[in-house]
Amino acid sequence: MDRDIFDVVDKLFRQRLQLPELDPDRRLVDYGLDSVRSVDLIVEMEDRFDVSISDEQAGSMVTLRDVVATVTAALTVSVGQGHPEK
Repeated sequence: MDRDIFDVVDKLFRQRLQLPELDPDRRLVDYGLDSVRSVDLIVEMEDRFDVSISDEQAGSMVTLRDVVATVTAALTVSVGQGHPEK
């Protein structure tokens, strides 16, 4: 897991969910993440990292670790081949 990406994503989620810390392997819904905040966070991550996250990718992001893996993969695609389609 990319530590820099983890730190940015962790901070963003902690701020939005108003929590002092998050377990990277705990389901985000357990922290009160709802669909509205999920969409907002995805848009913010897309803007912050200059990536595209598909609806399918977003649906697979269950834990903070999943989010970091998805962003890392999107960055790899972005650098290697251009942005994936939304």
